[in-house]
Amino acid sequence: MGRRFLSGFILLTGLLVLLGTWGARRPLQSVNLKELPNFTMTGVTAKARTTLGKKDLLGHPWIANFIFTHCSGPCPQLTMEMTRLQSALPRDVRLVTFTVDPDRDTPEVLQQYAQWVGADPKRWVFLRGEKGALYRLMYEGFKLPMVEDRQAPSGFRVTHSLKFVLVDSRGAIRGYYNRDGVQSLTVLQRDVNTLLKEEARWNRKPLLS
Repeated sequence: MGRRFLSGFILLTGLLVLLGTWGARRPLQSVNLKELPNFTMTGVTAKARTTLGKKDLLGHPWIANFIFTHCSGPCPQLTMEMTRLQSALPRDVRLVTFTVDPDRDTPEVLQQYAQWVGADPKRWVFLRGEKGALYRLMYEGFKLPMVEDRQAPSGFRVTHSLKFVLVDSRGAIRGYYNRDGVQSLTVLQRDVNTLLKEEARWNRKPLLS
């Protein structure tokens, strides 16, 4: 009985490892790509504020994530992961953080936040949009959920996606990544390097002038 259990356990463990390895080797999405719609928002870095839209992000691959500065949930961890990506990824890759709470995340608040987390102003920008435009971009562009509950405690007012999104130089979504699991940030870094090789001949330009 003990040997049978041990054999079954080893077989199950091997199967889980195999499935995990298979998932981690899924190729970067390259067919049936979803291109983001045009959008224009207020762009804030640690040093500057400007109007920034999809057209300004073309020419570089970029990674998007979604937070709000009053968040008492996972947002600080998401920002920490973004700072790790800032250190780990080539400088050609831009980082774009969308606030899902534009009422309270004013440009002043976002700029202080960018400074506090050490966001490189040459590659990491925080975007704040009018609420209607933000919802359209989330639902119709990124295809991700976002719900506001004004009756909820301050730190839990907005429920939103925790995913990171890889967007290519043409503004097309190439992949969605969780903070952990099969589609980990390790896979994201691998896919970024693959995408950079794919787009090696594309012209590069600064994020903000």
